Amino acid sequence: MALDPQCRAMLDVVAENGSPFDHEDPAKAREMMAATTRPVPDPDKRFADVHDAHLTGPAGDMAYRYFRPNDTPETLAPCIIYYHGGGMVFGTIDSHDPICRAIALAADCVVISIDYRLAPEDKFPSAVDDAWAAYMEIRTHADNFGVDRNRIAVGGDSAGGNLAAVIPLLAKEKGVHQPCMQWLVFPVTDWADTNHAPAGGTIERFAEGYLLTQKGIAWIQREYLNSDADRTDWRASPLQYQDLSGLAPALIQTAGFDPLKDEADAYAARLIKAGVEAELIDYPGMIHGFIRAIGVVDVAQLAIDEAAVVFRKAFGSS
Repeated sequence: MALDPQCRAMLDVVAENGSPFDHEDPAKAREMMAATTRPVPDPDKRFADVHDAHLTGPAGDMAYRYFRPNDTPETLAPCIIYYHGGGMVFGTIDSHDPICRAIALAADCVVISIDYRLAPEDKFPSAVDDAWAAYMEIRTHADNFGVDRNRIAVGGDSAGGNLAAVIPLLAKEKGVHQPCMQWLVFPVTDWADTNHAPAGGTIERFAEGYLLTQKGIAWIQREYLNSDADRTDWRASPLQYQDLSGLAPALIQTAGFDPLKDEADAYAARLIKAGVEAELIDYPGMIHGFIRAIGVVDVAQLAIDEAAVVFRKAFGSS
């Protein structure tokens, strides 16, 4: 397995300019994420509607961004609720705007990107509570969003993938309708202490030099979690949930040089063992976070396109 040359070039730039995971300082991490965030296209002729608004969250108004491509119907449209990555500490609807536009166009659906609360100002389970509130608000008022409540999927990358994995678990616990699909892109599925990572596993093998580091993982865990007890709470670590049967079909996409790959693989295996329809696609030469590099790393668009095929099937549009 070789590192993709475009990822190598991206890592060289990161080595010069630094990464949000390099500093144990949320403000600095957010500043660095903002520095790598592309300006939002306005207007974007590919879309009939892109707007920002608010929905009701547990702590008050919660911002979201709404995307509807030109060919997507104004009513009863399929929908992806998207949760951005950033370790529960940084990341915004702006930083992950390119992913949302790309998947909306490829899957011909509405995408609603959620601006959930971040740590350390709001620790676990604040992000989970916001993610669930957004899911329920959009399901309950689907007509107001122009979407079909029976074709609402959830998705996210990294920390957002964690939230997208927890939504079906909460739906099962609460007896609420499952999303029609869960899209987990190099997700966090286990907030276990990195100091006890298995020898020879991906956390150890890719501990440094591949954007997300073992030290960086430990830092965001300290920022997000209240105590070690939270590590085994399935709302933080879906891998700890006992019975995964009956959950929404899943697409899990992983990167070959990602410290989190082992836990994503383990979650996929457990879903399949529990009888959940789950597909695992690995991108061997990629690093954690690669899907955000649309237009820079060719495989990022490939991952979007391959996810869109699965979404279209889940939405009944292919």
